[in-house]
Amino acid sequence: MTNRLLALLFWVTAAVIYLPIGVMAVFSFSSARYQILPFQDFTTEWYFRVFTDGQYTAGFINSLVLAATVSLAATLIGFACAYSLVNSRFPGKTAVTLLVLAPLAVPLLLVGIALRIWTQQLGLQPSLPIAGVGQVLYVLPLAVLNLRNRIAQVPKSHEEAAWALGASRLRAIAEIVLPACRVSLIATFLLCFTFAFDEFVIAYFLTNFSITLPIKIWTTLVTGFDPTINALGTMVFVFSLALGVTAQWLLMRKDAS
Repeated sequence: MTNRLLALLFWVTAAVIYLPIGVMAVFSFSSARYQILPFQDFTTEWYFRVFTDGQYTAGFINSLVLAATVSLAATLIGFACAYSLVNSRFPGKTAVTLLVLAPLAVPLLLVGIALRIWTQQLGLQPSLPIAGVGQVLYVLPLAVLNLRNRIAQVPKSHEEAAWALGASRLRAIAEIVLPACRVSLIATFLLCFTFAFDEFVIAYFLTNFSITLPIKIWTTLVTGFDPTINALGTMVFVFSLALGVTAQWLLMRKDAS
């Protein structure tokens, strides 16, 4: 009985989450301007408009560059943090670990407001680079969690053997730990990229005239519904889903030691 209730809860939750996305995807091929029934003629006009509208293209390029930069920075910093947390011993290590992971427990809206106030106090103007810094803070805990688990699985004896043979710590990390974690590093990059590419709140608070794709979608919905949003939303969902599934598949693989 319990299993059936849990299964029912799962399918109800899945329906609540994915049914609106399914409706959006269906109407992205409708020639009607609004989502009305009966379904109008089949068309790919809205998808064509996505690629011919300069603002959508600019938003996509900004989001792509921002997400790639943020993901690379978060993966590298996350690896360094994870390695230190796994291999170092110092007073307050637990507190430092909780501090690094704390952004996961803080509502994103509060993070965005706090970053906006902090940047204003520093005299920094809203821009894509500032938004990038904020998004690194947002996805960094995710990178640390993924990489810490993998680094902990690398036998310490391998590094100790390299040290005994005269290798420095940096060389041992570069030639032993990094190769052992390469799949997890790629998966972490893709996962961070997915979150950064879709992120709206921090980008909204920390950018000014540089429009990312989520901000463009939001402004279009606020100023008046455009059926192109159905096509764009469907494309973003498929793109993000593909990245997320790929990252999860890589994380489930066992890295070669």
